[in-house]
Order: sequence, then structure tokens, then C-alpha cells
Amino acid sequence: MTYYIIENIVKYAKIARKGGTMYLEHNIKNPLSLITPEQIVEIFQNIRRYQDLIHMIPNTVSASLCADGLAAIGARPLMAVAAEEMEEIAEQANACVINLGQLNQDKILAAKLAIKHNKKLNKPLVIDPVGCGASSFRLQALQELLSTPWQGILKGNYSEIYSIQYGQLTKEGVDSLKNRQILKSAQLSHNIYLDILQGTYFITGETDCILWEDKKLEISHKKMRNINLVGSGCLTGAITGACYSAVSREKNYSLPKQVVAAIATSVGMAFALEYIEGKKGYGTAKIALLDTLGKLSEEVFLEWLKERVK
Repeated sequence: MTYYIIENIVKYAKIARKGGTMYLEHNIKNPLSLITPEQIVEIFQNIRRYQDLIHMIPNTVSASLCADGLAAIGARPLMAVAAEEMEEIAEQANACVINLGQLNQDKILAAKLAIKHNKKLNKPLVIDPVGCGASSFRLQALQELLSTPWQGILKGNYSEIYSIQYGQLTKEGVDSLKNRQILKSAQLSHNIYLDILQGTYFITGETDCILWEDKKLEISHKKMRNINLVGSGCLTGAITGACYSAVSREKNYSLPKQVVAAIATSVGMAFALEYIEGKKGYGTAKIALLDTLGKLSEEVFLEWLKERVK
């Protein structure tokens, strides 16, 4: 999937100036002033430079891929799951990613404590509501988690975000199989359990979408050969946590840090997925994905980005 982030920023900036329905600022003149290719690459360079410690409450299906992916970009993964250690882990980690796949009561308790302690410490937090529209148990547990005070990024596919915004089950497993219209603002909800989102939506799919406050940014891409790598969505959540950690120490962005982290993750994953296009064999593609993630801090990724902003 090849993303065209800057092209879409230009498009939506023009629509906003004409009084359309998109939610970017009206005074955008140079889209590259929002975030440049150099800034995106610098995010991944800083992950490698500082070897950020990313605490992830994983699910066992994708834990290995997420740990390997984090290591590939230079971060240090820590897959701690026990509720009893959440406070101590939060104190030492640079960011926390809560993956709600394979949900049970023990994980719900650990997630509640992780949210509490990371909120207290003002640490970057990413929540990945895996398959929240698959069952009432998952959706109700997520609604309870989101009703507690927290701040961060909610990363999900269109099916998952639809379930959150409307409070309805989609029953599509952990996938997003149908075209679903999501609300166009993080400040809107038809879910009686969720008035507004306390953070940023990062929605992945054929077109990635980022919602924050009353603003919206779409990152489109062209279709490529469908490679259904199990755990790639969870890996996106893990990478988001690492990017959020790196972004949190910087001050020179014109966009909110959560949005910058989502953009960097989106185009970074796009680069990796484009590279594995044409690779024969499931295992070969999976290894190539990890190898390519390791190049996100290198010149080859910068040149790839520059080609897409011409």
C-alpha cells in the first residue's frame, strides 16, 4: 500500500479554504510546513538513538511480531502483562501500548492499571481495541476503559472505530470487511457510553484516517496485492507507540504530537508494505517486512518520502 500523505494534505487544505467539510486549518499555505520528510525520518532515527523502552500489553497471537518489529526500528520491547507490575513498568517505560486482543478479566485489570499509571506520569499511551466489535464482552470492556481518564492514541481499523463511535457490534472478527462510515470528528459520538474521545483516533484501512479535536486528516494509498500478514495491525499499534515516544520529547511540530506519531507510523508502514510487494511466500514477506522496518531511519526511506511529495 503506497501512501500519498502530502498530496492529501494539499487537497484537504484547499477544500478547507473553500469552506468545505474537511477539518484542516484554513490558513495552510505550504503543506510541507506541517511535517517534512526529514522530520518523519528523524522520528525513527531518534527511536534508534535513544532505544526507547516500549511497554506493550500484547496478545499471544501477535506478540512475537510486535516485539521483533519494535526491535527492528531500534526500540526495546517489554511485554509485561501482570497487573501487579503495571506501576513499576510504567515508571521505567517511555511509552505504553495496550493491545486488547484475546481479552480476559486479567488483561482488563492490567489495562486499567496501565492507563491509570501512565496517565499519572503523563507517558505516551496507545490503545489498540482489537476486535472490539466482535463480541459484547469486548465492546463493553473497552467502553469501560475509555470512560476512565486517559489521554493518547486510539488505533483501530474502520470496523473497530465504528463499533466505538456507535456502540454497535460489527461481528467481523478482528478484520474490517465492509465499508463503514465513521464520524468525522473525535468530538462526536453516537455511543451513549462515550461522549467524546480523550485523544486522537488513528484509523487504518484502505485510507488511513486521523481524527483529533474537530479536525480530520486522510492518508490515501493505492491498492496493492493483498498480503494478509497475521498481526500486522497489532504491529502498527506497536510502531505507533514507539513513534509517539520519540515525538513526545520534541517541541518543533506544527501539529499535535499524537497526530505526528500517527502520520509517521502510517507512512513508515506504507514504505515497508510497498517493499514486500512481489515477495513470494508468506514467510518471505514477513521477514522482508521486519527487514524493511529497520530501514526507516536510513536515507532510502527519506528518498522514498521525497519522491512522494514532488
